[in-house]
Formats: sequence, C-alpha cells, structure tokens
Amino acid sequence: MADWDLSEYDDKLSYLRAFETVFLVDDSAAMTPYWDQVKELLDHISPICAKHDPDGIDLYFVNHRPKGFIEFLPGQSVRKSGYRRIGGFTQLQTRDSVAQIFENVGKPGGRCNMGARLQKLLNWYLGKVKKDPAFGGWNLIVLTAGKFDDDVKAPLAEAAKRLDEMKTPAHQLGVQLLQLGNDAAVSNAFRHLDDDLHQAAGTRDIIDAVSMGTSGALTADEMLKVVLGGVVKKLDAFKEAVPDHVPVKRVDTDD
Repeated sequence: MADWDLSEYDDKLSYLRAFETVFLVDDSAAMTPYWDQVKELLDHISPICAKHDPDGIDLYFVNHRPKGFIEFLPGQSVRKSGYRRIGGFTQLQTRDSVAQIFENVGKPGGRCNMGARLQKLLNWYLGKVKKDPAFGGWNLIVLTAGKFDDDVKAPLAEAAKRLDEMKTPAHQLGVQLLQLGNDAAVSNAFRHLDDDLHQAAGTRDIIDAVSMGTSGALTADEMLKVVLGGVVKKLDAFKEAVPDHVPVKRVDTDD
C-alpha cells in the first residue's frame, strides 16, 4: 500500500469533520482473496478519517458481530452491532484497534447478505435524522467483492427516497462502493448503481463506485475518492450550507 502525501488534500479532507465516517466491510467467503488488502487499506485510511472526524470512525461487518451482541434480542440497536469511535475519544491507536478488530473477526466466510445489512444500518440512521434533522451526515464506505446474495438496490433506492421526502440537504448521506477485485460483471453492476439507479428510481444520487482492482495499490487521488467519493459531488453546496465555524450535531448514543 502506498504512503500518501496528503498535505495538499487537507482542505477537502476537512469536510470529514461534518460526517460520521462509517465503514461496512464484506466478510463473506468471496472476500477471502482480498482480506489482507482490506486490512491494510483500513489500516492506512482509518487514521486519515479519524484525524478529521473527532469521533473517530465506525466499523461494521456483513456477518461478524462483536462479542455479546445478540442479533434478534428485542430492543437491541443495530448501532451496537459494530465497532465505534476507532481512533476517536477512546484515545486508542487506530492501527492497533483495526488490527485487534480483524483478529476478532478471523477469516471471512459465509454468504453476503449486503442488502439486509445496509437496510438495517440505513434505517437506523434515517430514523435518527427523521427525529432530529440537525444530525450531521453519514459517509458510508462499503468494501466488498460485490458477490451479493440478496438485493442491494432496494435499500439504497429506499434510502434516497426517504431523504428526498424529508427534504434533507444533498450531503446528508453518501454511499461509496469500493469493489475489491476486477470481476467485470460486478464492475458493470456497480456502474449501474452509480450512474443509473437514482435515475430509474427518480431520486437523488447518493452512490459513488470505484474499483480497487487486484493490485491493492491506490494513489493519493484514488484514496481521496474512496474516502470522499460518496459525498464529494455535494461538497461545494455543503461548504456554503455548513461553514467551518458551525458545530455539527452527531448521534452520540448507542440506542
């Protein structure tokens, strides 16, 4: 993985202060060839995000849940189904935190019900925004091989529709899909999600997609696209909507 000189990107990266940066990692069997890439990528990117996001980053997996989380326990919040504030208020070293989390996860395996996982996470966040529109935006970065076993279009289109109905700012939610590997069918499907889904659904565009290929190497420009790709289309409008001196409200509870 390249060492990036990001000094010239500080202005754009500063936008991360107004977003909760959330990673959703595909840990299905299809990710086995790319697992070391994912760990290394998060090892490099998470400190960058945490530097500009005072709460650190949140990290969720499609299949893995932290110890003690019971999936179908009544009243159990999906917020507790991942790892929060990595590199943030806990003052832990982000590199060590990511490494420990991946030790907990172990090897990838099983199916990739990405649609179901997205639906639960997006429903939780949009429910919070509906109760209080002042909440800051979500920058959701999905790392996946793209071999989905369920429908991802429906939850993404529904999220965009709900945002339109609530008349939230254009920057409220961005979803960055990062494809691991170079499967042509997956690339085509991602291009459809990126370019066509919002037009077919008649909603705002919340999706950006990029392929990491098989090399595992990203330039600084490509890294910036991964971190900000889901929201970068709205950056100019966002800068006017939320000046640098205005504090951004965040979801601080786990409920």
